Amino acid sequence: MNEITSVQNNLVKETVKLHQKKYREDLILLEGLKAVEGAILSNLKIKYIISDDKKTAAKYKNYDIYLASEAVMKKISTTESPSNIIAVTKKPKYSINDFFKFKKIALLDNIKDAGNLGTIIRACCAFNIEGILLYGDTVDEFSPKVIRSAAGNIFKIPILKTTTGELEQFKKTHRFIATVVNSNKTIEEYKKIDSKIIVMFGSEANGLCKELLNLSDEKLTVKMSNDVESLNLAVCTGIVLYVLQ
Repeated sequence: MNEITSVQNNLVKETVKLHQKKYREDLILLEGLKAVEGAILSNLKIKYIISDDKKTAAKYKNYDIYLASEAVMKKISTTESPSNIIAVTKKPKYSINDFFKFKKIALLDNIKDAGNLGTIIRACCAFNIEGILLYGDTVDEFSPKVIRSAAGNIFKIPILKTTTGELEQFKKTHRFIATVVNSNKTIEEYKKIDSKIIVMFGSEANGLCKELLNLSDEKLTVKMSNDVESLNLAVCTGIVLYVLQ
């Protein structure tokens, strides 16, 4: 088993680069056992694993494993309290063509909060969404915070950035449902029909953009008390996806 004790080690420098989006074109950083195991179960190509615990490292002896010092783990971690296992893996690749086959898709527009996106990914997996499309200036789905917030679910569902042109092609095969704050029709009143759907969610600050609203076949809202101005986006998404099961 190889050991790393210096924060100036080239592998450490390579790993730290993955904290930044511009270096995550091909590789991504995984922190914690759930994320690492999720990648392994999804048959992603693990480039290497780093741990500061001998017992943990021994479990992954069939991989390119490194035993690291506490200082190294702190250096490569994106959190104040580092996990005892960190891995670097190949980024999964998905095709827009696969999405045309999916019956239920969630579309997220201009989501800036990584924690929200990770929680929404968990909800999508829980409520049988088959794919997630990201539109506009949405946070990087493979940022370390999104991966942590998804709690091991990040590799269970295809996630892909999309364009207006691609979405227009889905009009041939899917119904577009827009979630808004001011519709006269609630999500509970939605009549489930045997057709493929794309459920769209906008940011808490601005909602769905005009381009996506123009694509919608139906606009629905979540009914709630007048005493509450709004719901957290991840909470709202979970409610809608649960009702639409």
